[in-house]
Amino acid sequence: MKEVYIVLDHTRTVLITITDGSLPSNVGGGGNVRNILRRCFHILKKNGWWDKLQMEGFLQIFEHHKLDLQGIYGKFNEYRSFDEIIKVEYERWLTTDDAQAKNLEGLIKKRKGDLTIDDWIVAMQSWGMSADKISEVCKQPIPGNLYYEISVRQEKVAKAPEKILYSTINLPETTNLYYQDGKQMSFDAKVISVYTNVHDKNKKNERNLIILD
Repeated sequence: MKEVYIVLDHTRTVLITITDGSLPSNVGGGGNVRNILRRCFHILKKNGWWDKLQMEGFLQIFEHHKLDLQGIYGKFNEYRSFDEIIKVEYERWLTTDDAQAKNLEGLIKKRKGDLTIDDWIVAMQSWGMSADKISEVCKQPIPGNLYYEISVRQEKVAKAPEKILYSTINLPETTNLYYQDGKQMSFDAKVISVYTNVHDKNKKNERNLIILD
């Protein structure tokens, strides 16, 4: 049952990210899309579910997600190449896992059966293997900090250091009303400070940034 939920959660994520403009790849956010999509393929194959679903049934899962999410996002715009993207990723996964499993077996022998976190990341990002497939080959559980470590390393490479434009340390924390009532469309608030704009080049030095409570 846990793996049923994994497949449903991952396919929903893949639907949202791809229709929003992302594509599966080996780097950055695209790498995350590829990893979770390949994890779906692996789980479906391992449990014999793919034999029943096949590609046509797998693509139907995304259609059911669209219907389920329509009440939140509205009707999804047509994405003509979506099905083809999924099909291409599936074919790549089939050829990648078989070929790279041999490389992984060689690495396992070299490490005497104990892979490091760096080995896991190389196998996933450079060889395109899913974490589940690596676990199956090396007979080790997936490290609990694997995805966190991947995320941290990606941020170091891709994310520029945050630039603090305005110091708000002296201000009280904002009350996020949308957490209390997600349907609330209007509210009353107090202006607790007004800042001079140093960000907008067209309105530089104007006092037009209002901080509400």
